[in-house]
Amino acid sequence: MTNFCGDTLGGVLLEVMIRRAQEAGVTKLKPGDGLLEGSQSLFSATTSNLIRQGNQEDEAARQEKMQQGISRACATLNDVEVASKHIAELEKVLLTSIDQGFPPSPEAEQLKVCVRNLTPINESFLSASDSAVENLVGTLKPRVRSLVADAVGSESSTSTSFMTSASKDRTTVRMNYDLNDADFKLLQLSEGYMARLCASLEELMHPLRMNLSPRLSDTMVLGVLGTAAKRLEGSIRRCQFTALGALSLDSDMRELLGFAKESVDSPELNSNMAIYRACTPIARLMQISRLLNVDDLEDVVDLISSSKRKGNWDLKLEDAKTFLGLRKEFEGRKVNELLRIDDE
Repeated sequence: MTNFCGDTLGGVLLEVMIRRAQEAGVTKLKPGDGLLEGSQSLFSATTSNLIRQGNQEDEAARQEKMQQGISRACATLNDVEVASKHIAELEKVLLTSIDQGFPPSPEAEQLKVCVRNLTPINESFLSASDSAVENLVGTLKPRVRSLVADAVGSESSTSTSFMTSASKDRTTVRMNYDLNDADFKLLQLSEGYMARLCASLEELMHPLRMNLSPRLSDTMVLGVLGTAAKRLEGSIRRCQFTALGALSLDSDMRELLGFAKESVDSPELNSNMAIYRACTPIARLMQISRLLNVDDLEDVVDLISSSKRKGNWDLKLEDAKTFLGLRKEFEGRKVNELLRIDDE
């Protein structure tokens, strides 16, 4: 009976739940095509139009319907994880029943062996749950990349570090770290691109975080932030840095790190090192910031060596050379000599 139960759980039920999580969960949550907005923040476009028409009640009903749809879609992902917990509980109950209902004997041990076959089935459900969230993150990636591009500014506008919002009559900032004293002072009074990016990411993730189980929510958050961090690194590679710009980068990366810690539920992820281990792209951004903020090139070797000893260094020497070359005060020849990389 236990073997039949295991075959049913690990075969038919698992396959059905995986397909259901994909079709009724991940697909429904694809930005632009499903319940989540694609080109604009959640509910914003339709909300604006309906309010202008005086249909606030219709909008409230629409939002409630959308929220219910998101809840149902997220529930299909949660169900796979919940099933794994029930299988673990079933195994525990059966093992306890054998100990209490049978005297020690070879037959009792054989029964326990059959029951323990539920362990790999439980692991299969957990693996399927993780895969479903990975698929969800995959559907969110285009939207995340678009949000990063909107926040940092397009390549054609990299020469413009500040812009004025006509609607709010205040200065907002695109990614630019080639700062002089005047730029740096203005930056302190402006809305930075990182604040806008974090707000946009929160708007995207919030309905999912509210409905996914804590473990799956953390996996989703780290996946989304990892995607954003990779995109940010690509944009950083196209920047030039002054010493003040490096300080500004450090402030921006710390803001992103703080946002990451606020967005996860697990107490095990509430430290900087825990986030670094769980999300390498964020760890790389912090390492890039530390590298660009050295006062003197001679400090680079000590920084890299001490970080490696602590297990907190993911940049290759070629990466270090590239990023140090972005500091306008550092000569490329000296960077190559320091890191023992020959000029090509």
